[in-house]
Amino acid sequence: MTQERALVMGLPGKRTVEEASEWVKRLYVTERELMRTLGGYHVHIANWELKKRLPRHIWQDSLRANALRSRVLEMRYPRRDVDTGHDPLLSAFLSSLIRCGNDAELIAGVYYVAKEALIEAYEAYLRDADPLDDAPTIEFMKRYPADLREQLAEMTPLYERLASGVDREALAAWRGSVAAYLRGIGGLLGGKEQAGAVPAAIATRPAYVPPLVPRRDPSFVPAAYHMPPKAPERFIERQVWQGINHVNEIWAAEIPLLTMWQWDNMPWEFYLDSARWGFDESRHCMMGEERLKAWGFEAGVDYPVVADHYISMSGHGELYVLALLHAFETNGPSWKSGLKADFEAAGDTASSQDFDYDWADESIHLAYGHKWLLHRLNGDIDELEDLKLETRRLWLEWIGKKHQEWDYEPFLERIQAKIAALESGREAGEP
Repeated sequence: MTQERALVMGLPGKRTVEEASEWVKRLYVTERELMRTLGGYHVHIANWELKKRLPRHIWQDSLRANALRSRVLEMRYPRRDVDTGHDPLLSAFLSSLIRCGNDAELIAGVYYVAKEALIEAYEAYLRDADPLDDAPTIEFMKRYPADLREQLAEMTPLYERLASGVDREALAAWRGSVAAYLRGIGGLLGGKEQAGAVPAAIATRPAYVPPLVPRRDPSFVPAAYHMPPKAPERFIERQVWQGINHVNEIWAAEIPLLTMWQWDNMPWEFYLDSARWGFDESRHCMMGEERLKAWGFEAGVDYPVVADHYISMSGHGELYVLALLHAFETNGPSWKSGLKADFEAAGDTASSQDFDYDWADESIHLAYGHKWLLHRLNGDIDELEDLKLETRRLWLEWIGKKHQEWDYEPFLERIQAKIAALESGREAGEP
């Protein structure tokens, strides 16, 4: 039988849809699990700058993961196995990164090993991607190496400061062990020869256990709760009080980011929403710090930064902490929109603008909280309402007891002194 001849193009095909979708699926699960690792460890981060700034990277990671996941579903339609059937060696490697011992090790493993490898994997994919056949993937993926390099550049000065405060040899050993582990499984894209042996330096690390009390920067003065126990009497006090409240919204970033790691069997949209929720709350924190810093206040020194809401519920589990956050946000849009109008009328347009964007975010968060708490409660709306009432009751009991135990000093004295200095400066014609 004579074999039929076929026309051959000058550029033969390089990658089938099945091969491409498998690559993209591995990249998706890598982005997803790195995002979840950073989210889970966020509550354990002590360094204040890292604590504030990491949620933006987590959110960026979620956007990349979402685009990759969507592309896998397009290429494999009608198959829907994008969230199952992952390489167990890759999954084990990614899950080991949270066993880091400090903030510097977190950055070393996630950024300087895994994210560096991600850049190489994206560039490898793009080199052999057909510019016509795989154009939808190329269109979004071509930005990813630059996006990741920008994250690494932002992290470098922070990492250098953190590394100076820990055992350099131990840090180098951790980074080396993580890199060796990744090589042993054939890299992020896998390989024919995969050992998969977990280096002893990683295998002997204890499992990560999130703290019940979120960590704060060691330079911060200890406190029991964040807001002054007395209501503001003058508008300038109200400005400062609301700035303090904004800064302390970092706790509201910590809880959705933690549940992103703790709840490992949720629909993908939960992780996407949680990443945005955490990023928004970190923005609110920085809004307040920016205003207070302009007025001469230093976070954690002139006013407290303490996760009092979180601490009041953490013994009951993360569901209770998230429910308390949702309960507080129930009236958030109306309250924050009122603050926007009040501060704008008084001439404080900076605070007014912050509240304006804040309540826009809160409206989205209300939907997130309702949807995912209800999901965890199997759709029982009555149980959700009861849980919100219970967390409010527990909070009021907790904060009432703390008010009896602590008088907010030395912070109240420092705040009043700063306000007096600001007022006297204005009276003297100072800016």
